Amino acid sequence: MRRYTFPLFACSMLLAAAACTHRPTPAPSRSSASPPSAYGPTTGTGGSSTSGSSDSGPSPGDDSKSPPAPSGPAPLAQTPSLVPSPPSPAAREALQLFQVGCPAEGFDDITCEKAVRQLEAVVREDPRQLDARLALADAVWNQAFRQPAGSAERAQLRQRSLDLYQQLVSQDVPDARPYYELSVLTRDPDTRIRLLRRTLALEPKHPESHADLAWLLLEQGKTDQAVREYLTHLSLNPSRERANALEDIRFASRLGELGHVREAARIYDAIWDATREESRAERCQIFKTVDLDPYERIGARFAKQVRESRAYCSDMPRVERAQELERQGQDEAAVKELERQIQENPVPVEPYLALESIHQKQGRVAEAAAVMTRYFQQEKHPEERCRHFRTLSPETVRAMDPPLVQELDRACRGR
Repeated sequence: MRRYTFPLFACSMLLAAAACTHRPTPAPSRSSASPPSAYGPTTGTGGSSTSGSSDSGPSPGDDSKSPPAPSGPAPLAQTPSLVPSPPSPAAREALQLFQVGCPAEGFDDITCEKAVRQLEAVVREDPRQLDARLALADAVWNQAFRQPAGSAERAQLRQRSLDLYQQLVSQDVPDARPYYELSVLTRDPDTRIRLLRRTLALEPKHPESHADLAWLLLEQGKTDQAVREYLTHLSLNPSRERANALEDIRFASRLGELGHVREAARIYDAIWDATREESRAERCQIFKTVDLDPYERIGARFAKQVRESRAYCSDMPRVERAQELERQGQDEAAVKELERQIQENPVPVEPYLALESIHQKQGRVAEAAAVMTRYFQQEKHPEERCRHFRTLSPETVRAMDPPLVQELDRACRGR
């Protein structure tokens, strides 16, 4: 499960009379959109992650043992707006402890408990310490999942975290974080939508809010709005690693399942464009599960390009066999397997690179150069040629035909 991460401590150093301007912080692996769930994905305000096992986040089937998440049509703001105050020295110290001890990965009970006590003292002294209040809510949430599943202690800590977020929302804090954090912990779809719209009113370039809102609108049958929101999410989210792209494909796939083929094609087109920096084989893997037939019938742009790339990520059992043989020290048997693989499908680069590596290891530089020459002679895509030319060993390049090397060098110099 995923929760969007806003920068917390960095903002605490800059927070003045109004909330700091938040910029999305990419997660180590692309946090990506998911359909609405009883408790949304959770990575805490300070960059911690509370997903996964019962020790670090909600687990499937645990909702029946949990306190109810906020729901219902209560107004977002119930009291006068809270204006954050600059972080005090005590708040900065408490936030440092929070970052050391409270993230789900690397959580330390003693350090986090100390951080919670200090954050509580800061908030009692000055309720306008917004970063301290957000850190406190996140720390308590992570503490909850150190307790046994179904225990009263876990339920109480989870409810306290929810209450802390709700207090900030009720005070109409001019900061997007509490609205988003509460949205991913809320069951009621209409309440989630209102919280997400409030998040976007404060932080329009919040990619995960656009994605979450798109899922909710799609499930409510508001397809056009959902597509617009998801396209905005794609335009704002620069990370298009495979995990993120697969989540995007899941949204497009859901559109297709609901019969919205043309709308799904728009999302697929956008994903294809967003992954342009990836290798052809990687893009092929990303789109490998997509059924192209309905999209080819409507002339979708991405479908033709994916179809052309399918040969580059076909199964290559002989490459896997060759790798195993090489691990066993049977290099010559591995070479034979790789040559057979090239005969069966001369398009993918993997067997060529594996052959070059074995020949280089055996000191057969001329053979390594000959293998890569064969690859470059059959490869016509400029980006792919340059991608692999740059990774060749200097020995292989020196042994290749000079006119071919000069041609590749000229073509790739400006890329």
